[in-house]
Amino acid sequence: MKNESEEKKETPWDCFSFPCGDSCCQHGADVFAHERDLLIAAGKATAADFLQPKTDETGTTMYRTRVGTRGCVFLLDERGCRLHLAGHKPSVCREWPRTFQEAKRAASDNYLPCFPHRYNQKPNHKSKSR
Repeated sequence: MKNESEEKKETPWDCFSFPCGDSCCQHGADVFAHERDLLIAAGKATAADFLQPKTDETGTTMYRTRVGTRGCVFLLDERGCRLHLAGHKPSVCREWPRTFQEAKRAASDNYLPCFPHRYNQKPNHKSKSR
């Protein structure tokens, strides 16, 4: 059972309606190996769209998407993602942030500008040292 202080109710959300400029995609996305393979097989991506694989301590292999001028290489020039529009949205893009705590951490790092709107509260931004 989730603790109320750890999990907050998320407002139903549509990323395209928020004017953030896709900031959550600025560092690319970690894609499971099987998703990468499916994207390449469907002609939606090439191997060059991904960095070298990394395997975590549980043995899960992930590929980070390369980053272009706006962030993830799959972002369109103006707004949105070409994978999402083609119906090939990777699982991390559907699920992130997975928990309220993960969202709160990202917002405190100025990484999730939609946080106050999605969770109806203000983030505690980390102060920048000078």
